[in-house]
Amino acid sequence: MLIVVNSKEMIAHIYEVHLYCIGYCIIFYNSSMKILIDTNIYLDFYRSNKEGIILLSELIALDGVIILTDQIIQEFERSREKVLRNVLKNFEQESRLGGFTSSLLSDMEDFRELEKARKLYNNKKDKVIKLITAMLDDPSEDKIAVFFKQLVNKAIAGNKVWYTDDEIIKNAHSRKLIGNPPTTIDKYSIGDEINWEIVLRHIDEDTIIVGRDNAFYDNFSFLAKEFKKLTGHSLKGVTDRITNALKIVGIRPGDVVETAEKLLMRSMEESNYSEFWKRSAKVEETIL
Repeated sequence: MLIVVNSKEMIAHIYEVHLYCIGYCIIFYNSSMKILIDTNIYLDFYRSNKEGIILLSELIALDGVIILTDQIIQEFERSREKVLRNVLKNFEQESRLGGFTSSLLSDMEDFRELEKARKLYNNKKDKVIKLITAMLDDPSEDKIAVFFKQLVNKAIAGNKVWYTDDEIIKNAHSRKLIGNPPTTIDKYSIGDEINWEIVLRHIDEDTIIVGRDNAFYDNFSFLAKEFKKLTGHSLKGVTDRITNALKIVGIRPGDVVETAEKLLMRSMEESNYSEFWKRSAKVEETIL
């Protein structure tokens, strides 16, 4: 029997299986499995705005499987400004178009047309700079930030955001000092450590991690053993693709979502951010 539901989201509980209907798509997923998405994956959505919004929309609809912490939210809010400032800096540098003056050329019709085109180009460039600056100054002008806020607000409304406390910070500091993974690269930061301590305390389902962090890839066996010991559940793997994680959870991503992620990854590989993807070849090796 084929059921078509034209609604943003419908959830029905059938034993231990949740039924999600998103648009015209019917998806079953195992309610006993969660997905932890590293902050950098959310920030990757800025590399391709359209595809990022498609993926964020999917996560908003499927927020029941997403592990969201206050640390991830704060990291995103801090780092989005850094990402946008880098975009602005690169655009200003790469879009420079200097003028050229010469009495010999000034009487040429083609040269005068070229100067008009240069002025038009600079006007358009200034408008783009203003748009990026507006996104920096006002998150409501930033489409990715708006969709991320929707994800956060929905999670808060459903009491699905896990919060840091003094004990978690203490344990995260101890983890950093001892050298147990996951270890944040910055010697003064403990973001990864905090998120992991939150997971160990609160998550009582099998979990898969979406990220590109070496701390997860290089120490997967250690983390899986610790997760099993303290939660009684399994760490199912690490992947750099949201769609891979959804499939492992039991969700069948639509063609639009899969295409969006492929385009996003391709744009990253072809951009100045391609160094972030050096570890992509190891993804399948860490999926159990």
